[in-house]
Amino acid sequence: MTARSGRSAFGLALALAVLWGCASPLKEAKLHFSRAQEHDRRYESGQAVAAAKRALLEAEAAARKDPSAQAYTLKGLAEVRLERWPDAAESFRLAFTLGFASGEQWAADAALLGAALAFEASGLPESAGRAYAHLMGRAKFGPIRRAAAGKHVDLGLARALALNEKDRDRALAGLAKDVGRLLDDDFASGFAHYLLSQVLSHRADLRGSYEEAVMARELGLPSEKILRDNDNQIVFCRDRIRDALPQDEKDRFDAVHEAWTKRWGWRDARTPAWKKE
Repeated sequence: MTARSGRSAFGLALALAVLWGCASPLKEAKLHFSRAQEHDRRYESGQAVAAAKRALLEAEAAARKDPSAQAYTLKGLAEVRLERWPDAAESFRLAFTLGFASGEQWAADAALLGAALAFEASGLPESAGRAYAHLMGRAKFGPIRRAAAGKHVDLGLARALALNEKDRDRALAGLAKDVGRLLDDDFASGFAHYLLSQVLSHRADLRGSYEEAVMARELGLPSEKILRDNDNQIVFCRDRIRDALPQDEKDRFDAVHEAWTKRWGWRDARTPAWKKE
């Protein structure tokens, strides 16, 4: 899983958090931020960036008019979507300084996740990792918990690949269990299936990785970048699975795979519609 794909999932999750309960002065900022996330879900990256920029302008205006933790949280979320990491870190710092009212735990969790992402982008992965692990285990709001899990897996895979074989297998098994807990909470989460596909691939479970990636695509993914990464994973697993099969099993596998790719509108078994000639 790439850091960029983690950022996309993070943006979707926090958009849902913002819509959960911001105060009325932030109405315009909420509206444009939600539009940005809707464009992301439709894989319309250019329009998503434009809407995020408008959300940032409205959030800045709201923070000037009535400085509050929620205003700076929303400002930070827009800055994260636009990858303005120093600005985002400062916005989240101000949000924590102002403090969150009773009943705003979702906003505090959103701000902590945003701050952790800014820490990671600034070269502080250990501090970020502790925050991700904390939120993955304790955040009450499901989308924030899932987004933290995505970043937890992102960092965990990077660490695992630097270990010797025995320790790597143990670390990857732990990550698979972590994602399994997400699926226990929400089996219909395409993003969680995507994460499990990534972990299983590194464990050399190509059949499991392929099936999880297919399920992720069917259930839906939060951004164009993650969709494309998932499609590439499907092709990677497909090629290696069929190379190891005897001819009769290969023919059956090809027929199943072709049915899926026709459903998705791919040009052929290895070429998603978004891929250039």
